[in-house]
Amino acid sequence: VTDEEEIKTLRASGDIVSDFVRTTADSNIWEVQFKRRVVGKVQFRIEYERRGERSGDNEVLRSTEFPQARQVSYYLGIRAGGRLELELGDMLGGWQRLDWGTVPAVLRESAIRSTPTFSLRSEASADPVVIRVKRHALADALKLRVAKAELTTVLSPTGDQLTAVDATIEVIQRSSLSVSLPDKGDLFSIFVNGESVNSIRLGGSSDTWQFNILPGIDDSQAQVRFVYSVPGDQLRSLKLTSPELNVPLENIRWNVIAPRGFELIDSDGSLEFVGQTNQGTYDRDSYLSKTSGKRQSQAKQAAQLLEQANQLLQAGEQTKARWALNSVANQYALDAASNEDARVQLENLQTQQAIVGLNTRRQRLFLDNNRSDTSIEDNQQLKEAAADNPVLQKDQLNFRPQQLGELLRGNTIEDNAILGHIAARLVQHQRASEPAPRAILISLPEEGTVYTFSRTVQVAQSQPLELALDFESQAKLRPWQIAVAVSLLVVMAVGLNVARRSAS
Repeated sequence: VTDEEEIKTLRASGDIVSDFVRTTADSNIWEVQFKRRVVGKVQFRIEYERRGERSGDNEVLRSTEFPQARQVSYYLGIRAGGRLELELGDMLGGWQRLDWGTVPAVLRESAIRSTPTFSLRSEASADPVVIRVKRHALADALKLRVAKAELTTVLSPTGDQLTAVDATIEVIQRSSLSVSLPDKGDLFSIFVNGESVNSIRLGGSSDTWQFNILPGIDDSQAQVRFVYSVPGDQLRSLKLTSPELNVPLENIRWNVIAPRGFELIDSDGSLEFVGQTNQGTYDRDSYLSKTSGKRQSQAKQAAQLLEQANQLLQAGEQTKARWALNSVANQYALDAASNEDARVQLENLQTQQAIVGLNTRRQRLFLDNNRSDTSIEDNQQLKEAAADNPVLQKDQLNFRPQQLGELLRGNTIEDNAILGHIAARLVQHQRASEPAPRAILISLPEEGTVYTFSRTVQVAQSQPLELALDFESQAKLRPWQIAVAVSLLVVMAVGLNVARRSAS
């Protein structure tokens, strides 16, 4: 290591490492100094960081040499970051490829435990290893996909439209969904997994809205519902346009509800007509009954979700339990006491997770920079707790509430008190952030004739679906009806005229 920028990152760490110094000003030989004299095996770690562009897409790796040590075996593990492909040449200059499992366990467990791309071994100081590195462009992969979409449009006699869109979205990766409403569309509400969410308008006068999509408790799907209206002027020669989504759509179904007294006489567009049904009268009693039934269903689902959250906690599924409690607390579907219970459980869970996160960071710092040789028992307990920490070892937040004490082994009472205080402040700050305003849950007045259209798939992104519909009022007289009426009037007029002449 001769580059000054690399030297700034060079350091040595270990239980009994005291210092790491350069022997002379311009020398490439460094000396590891220990706290005391050592006889036998000693374990320490030397690390540095190299930055900058590669020459010809090649990375040259040189092993560290120990001039005063004899019979040293060198092992080299090579890993690649994201979107990097490694190629190893045939001429290894004294290095031999081997299986990662044959590397001594003390070396495998001292750093990253994942299997490297290449594992090499050499008995003596060998030539540098040249690795060819290829960087792949980030694929334009879809993070969201609409597995099912159902649109319901209620028409007024004047042509105004009120549309609700219910979509089941497969979430490959957390992302945002952009929705462009039809011209002059007015957005009323957006719900994701039953919760009102914040949305932003892309542009001052734009009809495009964007909001985040998070998966539900199954970590794979999200239920999205949004409602909007579009003004109109007539039902004859009506043209309906769907919202534009920036993801493909599958299993599309569009229900168009015509007002009473109007009949569909012709249709065309992107979807295929599949049938029609008649809805009963939608009055005040129907609205109250439908709203009451929906609230009861939401309360039942919230109660089941609260019970499921407790089961997930006992199973160690921290992330899913937090999602369930957060959903119950934000939907306000239960009574006030149950909602408060869910809120308190959520706050306690967030505090425990914050404590584990802070303690994990503390354990990592201790393992990387352990230079204290006092309190051996406490240090040993902390190492054992770190070995059992799922966040540190498996990068997974899976632990039961009863395991919290085990994860904090090696800490003093003061340490745990400080961690709890910091975690409480973090959670308090998160809870104090402004939540999404509760949107109005709109019940569509489904009264009249329902015309259903469907389509299997819509691959083109940001491309709307269209329907050209022609409605006719049933109260309007048809030409043959007008002809019959005129004929009757003529007959009546002739009859009256004949009767008048006979009387005279």
